[in-house]
Amino acid sequence: MRYLLRRGVSDLSLRPAAAALGTTARMLIYYFGSRERLLFAAMEEIRARERSRFQREIQKQPPGRSTREFLQASWRWYASKRREPYLRLLFELYGLAFVNPGRYQAFLTAMAEDYFSMMEEGLRSQGLSPRESRIAATLYRATLRGLLIDVLSTGDRARIDEAVARLARNLERDLATRGDRRARGRGVVPARARRPR
Repeated sequence: MRYLLRRGVSDLSLRPAAAALGTTARMLIYYFGSRERLLFAAMEEIRARERSRFQREIQKQPPGRSTREFLQASWRWYASKRREPYLRLLFELYGLAFVNPGRYQAFLTAMAEDYFSMMEEGLRSQGLSPRESRIAATLYRATLRGLLIDVLSTGDRARIDEAVARLARNLERDLATRGDRRARGRGVVPARARRPR
């Protein structure tokens, strides 16, 4: 994993990789079957560790945070300088998978669900229906991935952090609006719309 995070995968050759790991290319093929399966196994382990770190970070956040504050705190963690090697490797593998989807189908399938169920569950807990939460999770995850690519491409963190702040405000407003609509549908006046007599 450390080797891949340092060197990337686009020009990965098994012989020098095996030498760096203190083994042989033949043994790597014996254990993993192919270069692609080796990459997928390493990436799965890296992703599992990243998810575990992310979940620990979530647990550190104080209770009662708004959805906007939570999204921004998550962004700061995920887009930090420490995560850059992981993000570069992730998007490099995406590029390989788009060119050779047959070889990297397992990676594409895994990435299609990565963090999606966590985000979808979080949105449902905020009162969105299963269909709404799935659509919203699709939109926000895709937007955040695009912003991560922007960070890696331009390094313009100030501009992108502002975009994330706007995205977080939009999410909070969207959740509040949908909550108000459901309340009106049940004949309940939202608290902020009530006026004292």
